[in-house]
Amino acid sequence: MLKRLLLSLFFTLTWFLVDAASSNGSPSSSRAFYRPHDYDIINEQVLYEGWRKVIRRTVQSPKLTKHIDFDVIDQTHSTGGAVIIFAWNSTSKSATIIREYMPGCHRVLGGLAAGLVEEKHATEEDAARYELEEECHLAGGTWYRLIDDGVSVPMDKYVQTEIVPYLVVDPHHVPNPRPIDDEEDIEIVTGVSAEEIMQMVKKGDMNLVGGWGALLALVKLRELGEIQ
Repeated sequence: MLKRLLLSLFFTLTWFLVDAASSNGSPSSSRAFYRPHDYDIINEQVLYEGWRKVIRRTVQSPKLTKHIDFDVIDQTHSTGGAVIIFAWNSTSKSATIIREYMPGCHRVLGGLAAGLVEEKHATEEDAARYELEEECHLAGGTWYRLIDDGVSVPMDKYVQTEIVPYLVVDPHHVPNPRPIDDEEDIEIVTGVSAEEIMQMVKKGDMNLVGGWGALLALVKLRELGEIQ
């Protein structure tokens, strides 16, 4: 089921890009999306806590007589969600992305600047500006939130973290940026075309979240007349 949903998301967004189907109608009336349900959390227990924590969540299903246990992943040091940022240069018509080691899949992949919303950040956009400077050495520019105001999107079925994606157009280089986190080893890649971004997504050279953020950004860039 999850695989089918993810494939549906990918092909829907790709259809927007290929067929120039960006909507000019009124924005969605939904905000922080919540569909009413009758699932009740009976108990939560932290099984492991490091940089992230594993929570055993016991839920009562309205359709089953027994309780169901789920192992849920959450961030240990933040409850404010996360942000992801696609940086675009309108002169060169190209993106600045990053390439880094991803321990989960044990691969070096392309991706976008991203990070957690922490207590030091005043807003989600403030967190996004911090991350862009730290990971891409960029600041300023014109910012676009790529989903509705008040909305954040769950990362995964079993992950509590919710993400807000941004596009920034024409940020400038920062000669002395904020330092990256100790465990990060990031290569900044400039001059990446929209066509190359699409190829990275299709060939698996981005993880799911990075590809999702990139596709939303390409839809917005088409809307702005930056790409065809």
